[in-house]
Amino acid sequence: MEYGYNVPLGADMDIQEAIEERKKEIRRIQQEIAALELAEEILSKQTKTDKPKSQPDMAASILEEVGKPMHVTQISAQIKARFKQNVKSNNLGVMLFRYAKRGTRFYKVEGRPNTYGLIKWQQLGERLETIKTATLASASD
Repeated sequence: MEYGYNVPLGADMDIQEAIEERKKEIRRIQQEIAALELAEEILSKQTKTDKPKSQPDMAASILEEVGKPMHVTQISAQIKARFKQNVKSNNLGVMLFRYAKRGTRFYKVEGRPNTYGLIKWQQLGERLETIKTATLASASD
């Protein structure tokens, strides 16, 4: 009688040999599973530590790490330190301003020049005001 295994029970092998064969197969599969789990863990860590490729990605990553709004010169300095890329503060400021003006990804902190945060940090009322202002500005263009 066979049970879908490669080794027939009773015919060529006694029961003890069949048990030992299955135990070896189980150990081999457990080793494969352990190797796959390790690979999954390594790959998930690599995904989390991959460098952002664009200036907005780098700025968002820095802001996320710091957890509060920052001045563009601080963001620029952090990008240089962390990602080893030179980013001109003026260019970064213009880029962040454009995102903030559209009401996407970043917002400009009221009363603090060239200071930006992640839009997800804003309160709902502030977000609505930002979107309303952006909509009115684009309608007048």
